[in-house]
Amino acid sequence: MKIIVKFTFLSTFNLILLAQSASAFTLYSSPENRLIFSGRLSAYSRFGKDTDHDDHIPHNAGSRARVIVEHNLVDGWTAVGMSSWGFDPFFQDGDDHHFKRQQYVGLTNDRYGTLLLGKQYSLFYSMVGIFTDYFWINGTAAQGSFNGEGDSSFDGTGRPARSVSYRDRLGNWSIGLLYQTSRDQRYQTRILHYGTVDGQRVVTGFDHETFGAWRKNTIQGGIQWHASDDLTFGAVYSHSNIERYRNNTAHDANINAGLVGVSWQPGNWYFGADAGEYRNLVSKSEFAGYSGAGPAKKARGYECIAQYNFKHLAPGTIQLYGGLNRLDDANSDARNVSYIAGAAWLLFNENLILAVEQDFDDSKNVDGHAVGHNNTSVLARYNF
Repeated sequence: MKIIVKFTFLSTFNLILLAQSASAFTLYSSPENRLIFSGRLSAYSRFGKDTDHDDHIPHNAGSRARVIVEHNLVDGWTAVGMSSWGFDPFFQDGDDHHFKRQQYVGLTNDRYGTLLLGKQYSLFYSMVGIFTDYFWINGTAAQGSFNGEGDSSFDGTGRPARSVSYRDRLGNWSIGLLYQTSRDQRYQTRILHYGTVDGQRVVTGFDHETFGAWRKNTIQGGIQWHASDDLTFGAVYSHSNIERYRNNTAHDANINAGLVGVSWQPGNWYFGADAGEYRNLVSKSEFAGYSGAGPAKKARGYECIAQYNFKHLAPGTIQLYGGLNRLDDANSDARNVSYIAGAAWLLFNENLILAVEQDFDDSKNVDGHAVGHNNTSVLARYNF
């Protein structure tokens, strides 16, 4: 619905690997080569209740642009390359805040599978997490794919950088393997010391402290069973060998994360569900009431969605959907819980999306006190 996939094996992952939106521009095409440009412009506004942060200002919602290159080789092989960049068209912070989403090269063959090298979607997302990524505004907060640092390029569960992956479909089964190489990530902080001079509080000195993490590698494996044309089960496991340090003191902080899920699409319905357990992955900032830095030792997440598509009520497609997004800390009462209900109108070959979502927030802090704020969000998005 959202994308057109050229290579048939890629449809088993329901993922943008070598795909483009329906309105993508083919800049150049020949029997051997193709150059494609596509992307999206997207914004949302949130209207909260009982909160001081209800500014109603439109915010960027994943706007991006990408270029895809394909070159046909011999014996059914195709060389591919893709560069995708996110940006903020609203210049909320005074610039476009551009960043690299994906950038990879690879080889693909209908029989032998696909090999990709670079920054790409993880198996964690592409083989299971995508089953529930059907909310237009909220969602994905509990599935572990993007719960790490930034877009989880360091942790490996989102868009791992410096990675190599292999994917293939064998009959009713799809398999995937991914390896991510090493990286050092450092942060320099300044701690100020205060004193009193002539009755005034002043800075009397400061210390520098170095925080960071050393990733030795990440290893992922995933599998899908296509029980029928519209029913798929998936499971994926990710292990990152990571050491975190503060000044000269280090400790092991290996990430172990697992996710299982199911996707079912009977007729105009869509159902998706997944559940996962994450060790040293979820940032403590996900939970209210935590102090200090570093990931939660253990967390569990659950996400599900049910969606119905009305095809002939009006021009385009009208969607009604609802679902649950829940992330629990295993060592306290902290939780992020959203019950989501929404509606969307897809127009112009489903490239223009207008959506509204209601988030019933049942989150709690580490002491079990309610901290949630219900909110309503509206979104406008155009795929090009």
